This record gives sequence, structure tokens and C-alpha cells, in this order.
Amino acid sequence: MIKEALQFFSHHLKRNTSPHSTTLNKYLHCLSRSSCSDLSLKLLLYFISKGYTPHPFSVNSVISYLCNLGHLNSAQNLANSLFRLGFSLDIVTYTALIDGHLRNSDVANACLTMKEIVCNDNIVPDVVTFNVLFRRFSKDGMVKELLAYMSLMWKVCMPNDVTYCNLIDMYCKMGDLDMGLRVFKDMTKGGVLPKFLVFTSLIDAYCRVGDLEVAFNLYKDMHACSVLPNVVTYVALIDGFCKQGMLQRAEHLFRKMLKDGLLPNSVVYTLIIDGHFKRGNVDRALEYLSEMLARGIRLDIVTYGALIQGLCAGNKLESAVEVKEHMVKNRLAPDNIIFSTLMRAYFKAGNLKAALDEYKESLAQGFEPDIVTLTTLIDGLCKHGHLNEAKGHFSKSKANEVVYSALIDGMCKEGEFSQVQMLCKDMAEAGIVPDKYIYTSWIAGLCKQGDLVEAFRLKNKMIKEGIIPDLLTYSSLIFGLTNKGLMIEAKQVFNDMLEKGITPDYVVYDILVRGYTVQDDTVRISQLQDEMTKRGLIKETTDVDIRKL
Repeated sequence: MIKEALQFFSHHLKRNTSPHSTTLNKYLHCLSRSSCSDLSLKLLLYFISKGYTPHPFSVNSVISYLCNLGHLNSAQNLANSLFRLGFSLDIVTYTALIDGHLRNSDVANACLTMKEIVCNDNIVPDVVTFNVLFRRFSKDGMVKELLAYMSLMWKVCMPNDVTYCNLIDMYCKMGDLDMGLRVFKDMTKGGVLPKFLVFTSLIDAYCRVGDLEVAFNLYKDMHACSVLPNVVTYVALIDGFCKQGMLQRAEHLFRKMLKDGLLPNSVVYTLIIDGHFKRGNVDRALEYLSEMLARGIRLDIVTYGALIQGLCAGNKLESAVEVKEHMVKNRLAPDNIIFSTLMRAYFKAGNLKAALDEYKESLAQGFEPDIVTLTTLIDGLCKHGHLNEAKGHFSKSKANEVVYSALIDGMCKEGEFSQVQMLCKDMAEAGIVPDKYIYTSWIAGLCKQGDLVEAFRLKNKMIKEGIIPDLLTYSSLIFGLTNKGLMIEAKQVFNDMLEKGITPDYVVYDILVRGYTVQDDTVRISQLQDEMTKRGLIKETTDVDIRKL
């Protein structure tokens, strides 16, 4: 068709003849819709100069082409020139200009163009024009503007499914799901049948906030409205159920998806594999991996990451390393998340050298250490007694509360409390407030050093700042007091902990027992033994001496 159009124009240009207007318009429109839009524009201007009156299709095709290129001034000038020549612009022309302005993020001029339409008695905006505006308003969260133009829309035309989709999508992105659902119900009451995008937008939004029952009911409504869900719909639902640990329902949807004739992609398999790993179902996760490979679905970076993370969490570090090697053989480079996961696993396994090798490899691959990597590195080095090396990797500009917490915990274990105070000052200057974990590490370190006055001062300070001490905080204070032989005070702190509704564990009882053992207070030991038995922390027996536990 393009070749035919080019031959047509070549023939008339060579002979300087005027082609029939219908045929001319047909071929101009053909060129505009193809890769020859620039030529179409030149030909249109040439024939206009020869007195030719273009068809609206041709004009609108060229104006749309200019708008798509971002040449709004040229498109507007062409429209103005045609108007002066007596050519009547129609709603399609104005809609193209509005769309062009919005593509350039020029909402103000798009609205001015819409105002021109409204003020023009010869042109009435249609639902397409409004939907072009609504799509942008929805994307930018411009609620007032969308509702204002919606009021105008009702005066000239009825909203369609695309209109409602834009409105629902906006409310979903804003997190106002009640309004989104309300619009959905108004839509169905008004006789507008919701289509795939409306359902999927709502389902995805409800899955993200964890309201799976509403999401699943919408999924059932889809079938009732004869709207078939696709892979995107199933991904949203399966993701939601996996995150809630509801793997049976996720697998039920997976089977339903297959029954509907939809082929699962790598995203679907990765969600279920990751879900099983997080529930500790390593074998089941690997079964889905085998099924995924049998279907010829390639593993992507996200799937590899889920496998490595799941295997590391299941203490299968060797298998995780094999997965990384398989990944590299398939010419897929690990990302920072994978390197950090393996670093953490090596640190946990006590293999400091391998952990640092992973870090060095990530740097060699060109990755800049992010917060996760820095936290993993600093925490691992501190726990392996390499505090000075951990300090060397600390960066104020990159640090957040988690990085500070890891380094402070290491310093507290080494008794470097003056540096802890300096770090806390740096945190305050950066606008970061010390959290419960930082205070507890600090208190535990002070108690270990025997500085109980400072430990209790910090405990009072954290309470004053609205941070509630937890079991570990109280256990640290009780440990410090028992080490000093202050058993009356230790028991008072223990009772205070109980009054605060904190449930004691075996460790805190053991601290008290050891303290009373030093004082040979068998009565207190027996009382604690009875309490532990009632709480199910030790088996009920008369033959066991708790001092030997």
C-alpha cells in the first residue's frame, strides 16, 4: 500500500496535475499511519498551497504524528493555519493536541485546549477526549481536576469502562480502596460492564494491602461477568496469598490458571517457589523449580535470587553456591542482593574469608555497596571480632539506623562506649533517632562491664523517649544486677518486667537461678522452678535440680 501511495504522488508531482481529493486523502492517510509521516506532512502542505482542501482524516493523522514526536508548536501552528484557511477542526484534532500536551507533561495547556473546545459551540467533547485527560489526572493523582472534569463530562456524554478504569486506578494508587470499590459498584449499577483492567487494578490493590478476601471475591466476580483473568491477575492473587503464607490457596489458583489454559511465566513460578522457601518447604520449592525447567521457562535474576535466598535460609549454603555458579554459566551476572545474601550466609556459617570474597567480587562487578550490603558487611565483621575493619567500611553519608545499629552493637560488645556516644551524636545530627535495638545493645554492653548506673540511666532515657524496653533489655539489666550479687534488685526488675506484660523465657530464669545459686538460696530456686514448670519452660519433675540446668 505504501509503494502504491508513493507511486501515486510521484505521478502527480511529475505531471503537476491535481489528483482526485478522495484518492489523495486515502494515500495521505496511508503515509501518516506508516513510517512516512514526515513525507505525508510535506505533501499535505504542498497540496494545501495548491488550493487543495484536506480531509479531516489526513489532517488529524499529520497532527497526531507531530504530537507524537513532541513537536507541539508545529502541530498547533498547522491547526491554526488550517483554521485561518477555513478548514474546520473537529474533536479528533483537538483530542490529538490535548494528548500531545499531556505527553509533554504540559497539563496546563492541555486544560486550556479543553477550555477552547467547551467554548466552541460547533464542537462537543466526546468520551475519548475526556479519557485522555483522565488518564493523566489518574497518573498524577489529580483528584480535584478529575472530578471537576467528570462533572462537565456528565453534561455532554456518558462515561465508559475506560473512564471508570482511570478513576478506579487513581483511587487504588492513592490507597483509597474504599472509594475505588465504591466507583466500581456505581459503574456496575450504571450498566457499564467492567473489563479486565478494572478488575485487575482493584484485585492488585487489595492484594497489596493484604485484604485477600475482597480480592478473591473480585476474582469470582470476573467470571460472573464473563471477564477472563489473565496471567497478570493470577500473579497479583498468587503473590498476595504467598505473602500471607497461604500456599494452599496460592497453589489452588496456580492449578486453576493451568485449567484456564494460561501458561505460567517465571514470575508465577518464582512467587510460589519463594513462598515455599519462606515456609521452610525446601523440597516443595525445588519440585516447582523442576516443573518450571521442564516447561522450558528460563530462570531470570529474580528467580535465581529467590532460590539462593531460600537455600541460604534453609542452611543449604553449598546448594546456593551451586545455583550461583549455574547462573554465571548461563551468562547471567549476580546482582547486589545475591552477593549480600551469600555474604550473610557465609558470615553465619563462620566462613569470614568466603564472605569477604563475595564482597570483593561484587565490587569487581562494578556494584556500589548499598545499605543492605554495608549492614551485612559491618554486622558480620563485628560478630567475628573485626571491629576496626568494620569501622573502616562505615560511611556517614550512606548510613541509616540499621547500619548504625550494627556498628554500635559491635562497639558495645567491645566496651567502646565513648565511641558509641560519638556515633549517637552523629545519628542525632543526621536526624536519626536511636531505636530499641541500639539502646538494648548499649545497655547490655554496660551491664557486661558492670556499669549499672549508666545502664539504668539509659533505660530511663529510652522510656522517656517513648521506646518500650523488651525482654532482652530487662534480661541484660537482670544479668548485670545478678553479677553484682544484687538479687533483691534483680528480682524487682524481673517483677517490673512481668507487670509490663512481658513474658519471660528460659534465659532470664536461668540468669536468676544462677544468681540465687551463688547465694545458695534454695527456696528462691524452687519457686523459680515451679514458675518455669507452669510456663512450660521445663518438664514437671521432682528429680531434677534446676541448678544443673
